[in-house]
Amino acid sequence: MTPEELADTLPRADRAGVFSLPAADVALIARLAPELDLAVWRVNLAGCTDTAEVMIRLQEQLQLPAWFGQNWDALADCLTDFSWHEAPGYLLIFEEPGEFRARGEEDFDLLIQTLSDASASWSSLGVPFWAFLVEPG
Repeated sequence: MTPEELADTLPRADRAGVFSLPAADVALIARLAPELDLAVWRVNLAGCTDTAEVMIRLQEQLQLPAWFGQNWDALADCLTDFSWHEAPGYLLIFEEPGEFRARGEEDFDLLIQTLSDASASWSSLGVPFWAFLVEPG
């Protein structure tokens, strides 16, 4: 996608969701999103091999509120209630998810489902919520 196409697409809640992202496009999206008033977080999952490690990484890198319970339900609550970081829209970039994906497909699927549910919830309110999983290379 060109920068112009991204600038037209990222603010649209009806187009948001969970997508793969080529590594070459990370810098462009990370630069454009704040210009479009989207809150942006980059979450590096390098070395994460289980859910507990992913939850710790999410808490640290998303700066989740103190009430975050480090489980899938608590993550869903945080991602559908950004009262702790209000913005016109949200964009999460998950870098280096490969090891987590390889170690536990079921847990990785839970991450994708949680992100997809959050995106659908926000979309129903007209708020874009994007999650990108960076592909290597």
